[in-house]
Amino acid sequence: MSKFQRNVVAAISVFAALLVAGCGQNNNPLSSTASAGQNMDFKSTDMVHGQPNAPVTIVEYASMTCPHCAAFQREVAPRLTKDYVDTGKVRMIFREYPLDGAARMASAVARCLSGDQYFSFIDLLFANQMNWIKDFDGNGQLTKEDIQQGLEQQGRFAGMSKEKVDECADNKNNLALVDANWMEGRDKYGVNSTPTFFINGVKHEGEIPYDELKKDLDPLLKK
Repeated sequence: MSKFQRNVVAAISVFAALLVAGCGQNNNPLSSTASAGQNMDFKSTDMVHGQPNAPVTIVEYASMTCPHCAAFQREVAPRLTKDYVDTGKVRMIFREYPLDGAARMASAVARCLSGDQYFSFIDLLFANQMNWIKDFDGNGQLTKEDIQQGLEQQGRFAGMSKEKVDECADNKNNLALVDANWMEGRDKYGVNSTPTFFINGVKHEGEIPYDELKKDLDPLLKK
């Protein structure tokens, strides 16, 4: 079994557990814990949603296979976008922090898209996690080919051909960008679980309910 297969099999074997536990090392994903603020570097390769001059910047580190990241994207992100991003108050920066080979591969495919198409595609992947992370051939093992088939199916909804998805999944530049975000998050900013957010440099670990997020954002907008 390849390293990719071992990583993906391990990820899927604990996927049900992740529904009630944390993604990664965080043991309490449903309560956000904040740390002191720090300066963050922004890059031309960042995936940005919102106005560049927004007074608040949220950097999100997430894994495409993390159920709690999916829950945030499903339950909180639409309200956050409507109330804060679309009104020019908040700029969102999404950075990949893949917890396994499947998330790394999915992130590489998403990197072939940009702007609204990119964010629509990651929304799609989060909303359909159980539809593309599955044993398609029924052989009892989750392989790269299974994940590839799942991503090909999701890619069709984004107007991507099978060939395009396959090319993007193995694109060395895309994978290098994903790996660089993971390493920077771990080594420079102390990320060890997903989701992790930095709100104007202040680190919050774990899923943040919308009402709690508002309590963090509104005082920053009054400064």
